[in-house]
Amino acid sequence: MKISGVESTKAAASQGAAETKILPENRPKGLVSAKPRTCATLSPLEKGMAVAEAALKDVPDTRDEIVEELKERMKKGEYKVSGEEIADMMLRRRAADRIR
Repeated sequence: MKISGVESTKAAASQGAAETKILPENRPKGLVSAKPRTCATLSPLEKGMAVAEAALKDVPDTRDEIVEELKERMKKGEYKVSGEEIADMMLRRRAADRIR
């Protein structure tokens, strides 16, 4: 079977796209909402992405009130964490990330 130049280009592009990971900081903003389609024509995945984007739209990257509270506690010397506690949390986080 002969493959045209267009088809081979598409195949090569799709292979490269499969190998490339899209990290959160590299993900295009408004991916789903930028499409001029109605909700009735969206796939279930696109609908889920639209709901997630809407929910995360106003969520800040950091919770400033918690950061400020921790900074104050550190200044006052009230926030003490041992190396063992830090290591334990790092291992827990690693285990939780593997589960996902």
